[in-house]
This record gives sequence, C-alpha cells and structure tokens, in this order.
Amino acid sequence: MSNADVEYDDPKRAAVLDAAVGVFGRYGFQKTSMELVAKAAGISRPGLYLLFANKEQLYRATMQGVMERAQQGMEARFADGTLSFEERIVAGLDALMGQYIDTQLARDLNELLENSEPQLGSMFHDYQERARATLSAHIDALAPPGLLDAELRADDVMDVLFAAALTWKSTSATRDEFRDRIRRALGLIRRAAA
Repeated sequence: MSNADVEYDDPKRAAVLDAAVGVFGRYGFQKTSMELVAKAAGISRPGLYLLFANKEQLYRATMQGVMERAQQGMEARFADGTLSFEERIVAGLDALMGQYIDTQLARDLNELLENSEPQLGSMFHDYQERARATLSAHIDALAPPGLLDAELRADDVMDVLFAAALTWKSTSATRDEFRDRIRRALGLIRRAAA
C-alpha cells in the first residue's frame, strides 16, 4: 500500500486532499494558503493544521496522491486483458498523461507538477521513472511477435513513446488527439519493425 493510499483511507484527509488539488491547481503553490484549502475542504484552518503541519506537507501529499492515482490508472489499463497490446498502450498513457489535457485546471495542475522541484524534490522525477519502467516492462512482456528484437528493445520503444507522449500532452488540443497521436506512433513503430 502506498503513502497515497494511506492518505485516502481517512475520509477527512481524503476530502482535504481532493479539495487541495483544485486549490493548488487554480492558484499554484505560492498563492495557495492553508486558509483557502481549509475553506475549499469545509473545515477550519486549525483543523487543517491538525491533519497537515504546513503547506509544504499538504502540497507534497496532494501531488503524491495525484501522481499515484495516475500511475495506478496506467497499471490498470495495462492489466486489462480485454484490450489489445496497442489499446493497452494508448489507454495506459492516456490514464497517465491524458488527464492533463481536458480542462484549464488539468493543464494548470500539469504545469504545477512539472515546475515543483523546490517543493517536491525528486518526487516528480521518481514518478516519471517509475512510469517509464512500468511502460517498458509492459512492452517487453506483451509486445506482439516481431515487434522487438536485438536492435529494437522494449526500452527503445518506451523511450520514443514516453518522450512523444510528454510533448503531445502539452501540444494536443484534446485527449482524443493525444490518443490518436499515440496510436499513429505505435503504427509507425510496428512498420519500422516489420
């Protein structure tokens, strides 16, 4: 069980963390106050301080929860045996990154995550490395025959898809466009491997 799961086991903490996602996403780390989060969560400021000692602790727990839910979403799509290999890749990367495309709040949250090294330390980098490892392992285990060989390894396919998905997360107007770009990239990789 991850720390994020523990945070969400307590309904009061879960409500605060859910409210904090919206507040941090809207105002950013610097402009968010404990008062704003407490109001959004419907609790008193002293009550918030009983749950989280300071804004930094609250922010880390909030962002960890966001990242953990995205990772779990990706892993669930990869484990879905009803989907083809390509469908799993598209759905998995969409669960991991596509959610940051839909709304302005989602785009703001993405920008916040990508620019939070002072507050998060290596947490975001570690999250990305875990996602990359998960994607590579999935490709290695489930790639259709003929896709991988001595020259085209799972890590190579992962590198291309992950780097492209990071770019497309920022440049796609819609999640449908994001998913379509991943599908096309997979098609190109399959043609190149043939």
